Order: sequence, then C-alpha cells, then structure tokens
Amino acid sequence: MSRFLTCLVVIALAAAPAVACINDSELQSHEREFRSQYGKPAPVAAPPANPPSSSPSSGTIAGGAGVLLLLGATVVAWRGSTNRA
Repeated sequence: MSRFLTCLVVIALAAAPAVACINDSELQSHEREFRSQYGKPAPVAAPPANPPSSSPSSGTIAGGAGVLLLLGATVVAWRGSTNRA
C-alpha cells in the first residue's frame, strides 16, 4: 500500500506542470510586444479563418476524465491487492 501511495504522490507531482501547458495560449499582442523589443515592425495579422472551437468547459471535461481514470486505477489496485492476500 505504501508503494501505491508513493507512486500516486510522484504522479501527482509530475503532472502538476501540465496545467501550465494546458492553459497556455498564444495571443497576438504577445507577438507584437516581442517583435517591438527588437525594432522590427509587427506584420498585420489576418483574422483567422476558423476560430478555435475550444470552450472553457473543455478543461473541466479533461480534468473530470483524469479523475475518473485515477479512481478506476485506484479500484483496480485495491482489488488486486486484496486478491493476493
């Protein structure tokens, strides 16, 4: 059981930086600010043909799926350990 908890803590610590990647979005103003620091004029950006269709709830859905998978793995691990005993 202690191995399971240790693995659970390691996975939780390793997955924590993924939240920063999921919430990362590139904005047009960031690119303009970056280019302005080097003295080059920023090109005029054309409006995107198809705006991204991600909604704010997509992160909630992904998080919920992760929690369900973690709970499923916990059930499988506990059932496996009780069958061996």
